[in-house]
Amino acid sequence: MKASYFTIILVLILNIAKGQHVKPYLAVVKTQSDKQKGILYKVDSTHVILNDEGTFNKIAVADIKRIQIRIPKKGFKTVDFLKIGSDSQEYKMNSHGKMVDKNGHEIPTVEEELAATFFSVIGTGIANMLVWPIHKINPNQANFNLRKDRSKLNELSYYSIYYQTHPDVLMELKKMKAISASFKP
Repeated sequence: MKASYFTIILVLILNIAKGQHVKPYLAVVKTQSDKQKGILYKVDSTHVILNDEGTFNKIAVADIKRIQIRIPKKGFKTVDFLKIGSDSQEYKMNSHGKMVDKNGHEIPTVEEELAATFFSVIGTGIANMLVWPIHKINPNQANFNLRKDRSKLNELSYYSIYYQTHPDVLMELKKMKAISASFKP
């Protein structure tokens, strides 16, 4: 029992010492009439508050059908998969008067350079077209159906920015104590 208390206190002290990182979660809220998206800011017994690009939207819990929690993704940046062109500084004059690289390959002609550049651009474009749809996939972290179970509001609040900055540590310790008491023989 003392070991579990010590572990809990140690974890709390380490979290406080390193500073708590707030992780924003994207909430997709489906209501009776529409669908709203935004960063989940706060959850209480009557409202869910979303931050949608600086504006706070208050949604009544009674109107909510379902909430999906996702991790916000960063914008897609194209990736250059292939090297375009050669670096002229890599080549040096050999004993036969030809420009070669450190492996003995001769410097490419202008036509070879243009062909390599063309295929590099086409290959990079095709590769980015294939990678972009995969990047757009954003699976749900959690689903909450508030029509069926209103008790899930407490669990939903764990994803809110407000709860992450103002956690109810005493309530969480009581829950952990109740869970650990249930494991005793």
